[in-house]
Amino acid sequence: MTIYPVPTAVTEARIQLAVDQEAKAPPATIDNDVVEVAEVQAQAEREQLLDLKV
Repeated sequence: MTIYPVPTAVTEARIQLAVDQEAKAPPATIDNDVVEVAEVQAQAEREQLLDLKV
């Protein structure tokens, strides 16, 4: 298992999700935030794996 620092983009996406949840944003906004967190996290993991291969 690879352990790496959490990229800033992932942290920012998670914060936005928490802010929208706390503000009781519409479900569509929350859904978009969840998708954004997943996409940013997946991209960060891909980048880390590529760094390991080099």
